[in-house]
Amino acid sequence: MAKILNLKNLLSPVFIVLFFNIFALLPTAASASTDEANALLKWKASFSNQTQSRLPSWTLLSHNATNSKPSTSSCTWFGIKCNSAGSVIKINMTGFGLNGTLHEFSFSSFPNLKYFDLSINSLSGNIPSQIANLSKLTYLDLSTNQLSGEIPPEICLLTNLQVLHLVQNQLNGSIPNDIGRLRYLEDLALYSNRLHGSIPTSLGKLSNLAYLYLYNNSLLGSIPPELGNLNNLLELYIDTNTFTGPIPSTFGNLKKLTVLSAFHNNLSGPIPLEIGNLKSLSSLSFSQNNLSGPIPASLGGMRSLTLLHLYQNQLSGPIPNELGNLISLTDLELSDNQLSGSVPASFGNLVGLQILYLRKNTLSGSIPPELGNLMNLTVMELDKNQFTGYLPQNICLGGSLQRFTVNNNHLRGPIPRSLKKCRSLVRARLDGNQLTGNLAEDFGGVFPNLEFIDLSYNKFHGEISSTWERCPKLVDLRIAGNNISGCIPPGIGIGTRLQALDLSSNNLVGEIPKELGKLTSIIKLLLGDNQLFGDRHFLFLSEFAYTMKVTEKCDVYSFGVLVLEVIKGKHPGDLIPSLSSPLTGENLVLTDFLDQRLPIPPPEVQDEVILMLNIAITCLHDNPQYRPSMNMIIPMLSI
Repeated sequence: MAKILNLKNLLSPVFIVLFFNIFALLPTAASASTDEANALLKWKASFSNQTQSRLPSWTLLSHNATNSKPSTSSCTWFGIKCNSAGSVIKINMTGFGLNGTLHEFSFSSFPNLKYFDLSINSLSGNIPSQIANLSKLTYLDLSTNQLSGEIPPEICLLTNLQVLHLVQNQLNGSIPNDIGRLRYLEDLALYSNRLHGSIPTSLGKLSNLAYLYLYNNSLLGSIPPELGNLNNLLELYIDTNTFTGPIPSTFGNLKKLTVLSAFHNNLSGPIPLEIGNLKSLSSLSFSQNNLSGPIPASLGGMRSLTLLHLYQNQLSGPIPNELGNLISLTDLELSDNQLSGSVPASFGNLVGLQILYLRKNTLSGSIPPELGNLMNLTVMELDKNQFTGYLPQNICLGGSLQRFTVNNNHLRGPIPRSLKKCRSLVRARLDGNQLTGNLAEDFGGVFPNLEFIDLSYNKFHGEISSTWERCPKLVDLRIAGNNISGCIPPGIGIGTRLQALDLSSNNLVGEIPKELGKLTSIIKLLLGDNQLFGDRHFLFLSEFAYTMKVTEKCDVYSFGVLVLEVIKGKHPGDLIPSLSSPLTGENLVLTDFLDQRLPIPPPEVQDEVILMLNIAITCLHDNPQYRPSMNMIIPMLSI
């Protein structure tokens, strides 16, 4: 009896309706799958032929020789993923070389699409407003294409979006005002476009937002304080725009923030004290703005900070001692401000510091010896301040220092032993101080990585060491304006890549070594204001010119100055503007050009001197178009 009752239940009107409804849906699902496949094929047909050939799987024809029945689904196609009902839910064609537009893409044919990634292709044209039909979309990435036009406001109707990436295109216009409707958005990246206008205040409603990348656009106006409502924000990049006005104090509410990058704008006013509340921050960059006032001591509470860039502003006052508490710091750059006072001794606590830029301020006092504790330091640039006293003894004790600049200060005393033996050194500028010592002893070692060193305008004495030739990477050596004596070592520069050598304004004596003519890479040689001589120094000039690397880019003007400098024994200076025409017997007073410390050359040499002078004059013509090239000068020297 129970079985008979069950059968009656099965034949009830409700069951019959459900039964027929289920079977009625089957053709609809198949029809939808076919519609999606046909829509993709239509889009494929709009691509260039080369792109179409890369999508062989996108076809309804069967590839199975035993089955000639055509396919009606795109679910097995490259880059396509379907749900259990056979409807497309994911299209991922990133980096596939697509060359076409979005105009032939039928957005309305994909009602279930959730993931749409076409990044790193060659798509052009604008983003169609019909993109709003993808109502279930959670992930949209059209980055690194050639898309242009404005961001369609209809994109704000995709209220399920969690990720929106439109970076590295040619999009212009402004950020849609209704961007705040995307309440589930976690990642918004619009950088490297041509966007302008201001940041919509509605963006502050995106409470789930964790990543906001707006850098490298032309956005302007004030930064809306509403951004301080983004309590889940982890990274904020708004640099390289034209924002004006103050940094919002509400940024202090972003307690989860790890990166705050606002450099290269026109921001003004002080750095808010509230920035010190960002205890999770690892990178802070406010550089290249118009910020003023002091550096807040509250910044010293951000113990997780590894990078602090405040350079190229108008910050003033002393450097807070509290910055010495930033024990995780590896990169500290405060250059190009109006900071005054001394460098805090607490900087010696920054044992992980690798880069320290304090140049171009008005800092004074001694350079704290505690900086010698920074064993990992690779860059220390303290130039163009008002430092006094001695260089720290342990400045390169860690053996990592590569760039060291203290030029244009008031430093005195000897070179520290650690710097004398700093084999890691690549670039050093000590010029424009009152440093003392024997040059041959202080720099008599080998610097295998050294490329540039300037010791000019100090009080060094002694002779030039021949060990400079054992610096294989040396490109630029400058020792002008000291009390260096003795002769120029014949081997100086041999075995190096020397392009510039400045030994001017010293007490050097003797003959200019002919070996200098073998320095085939040299383009700047300054030997004036010494007591150098040589009966055959004009032959050296010819050899030097001939062995130079001859290109159309050779600086013939510098060559002309060099010729006059060697003949006259010092830089020609004010003589250059008066040289408007070649010299002849009527207008030539040869003694006006010769080094007065040398005897007048015999008549047969005077003709060679006049030839060199006339070549130099043509190289110094006011109009560069009338100057000869080095290719033209070389035959003249061989006459």
